[in-house]
Amino acid sequence: MRNPLRTMALAIALVSMPACAAMEIPKFENPLSVARTADQKAYALLASYAAVLEEATDLVRDPLVPTPVKQALVRAERVATPAAETLRIALVGYLHARADYEAIAKDRPTHERAAAMLAIAAVRLDEAFAAARAPLGEFAAIAQRK
Repeated sequence: MRNPLRTMALAIALVSMPACAAMEIPKFENPLSVARTADQKAYALLASYAAVLEEATDLVRDPLVPTPVKQALVRAERVATPAAETLRIALVGYLHARADYEAIAKDRPTHERAAAMLAIAAVRLDEAFAAARAPLGEFAAIAQRK
């Protein structure tokens, strides 16, 4: 044994290996599999999308990744991003509607609370329409000029 210190370190490492293997490593569950409510499922899917998008961005920038893989990632992202944005918008609408429902007096009958919530949602939709009308009209006008 030419280097006793190295030999001792190796012996300690080999002796401790079974102890390391027996350790309980925390298991991370798939967020979608543990989500129960509609908003939990939406949050979990949006968080998963964000993580995948970050990883895909790294892969597309990596010069070692084959071009067909990069092209497939770009095609998949073009479909996934609008779907994620639609889900995000629906989640925000759901959260607003639920908050509105909870804010309505609890002593009122359920059907009255639901009707009031629907009326609030209609007002919010009208506000969103009014806010979107001018920018979308401008976009259409520019597109028609070509």
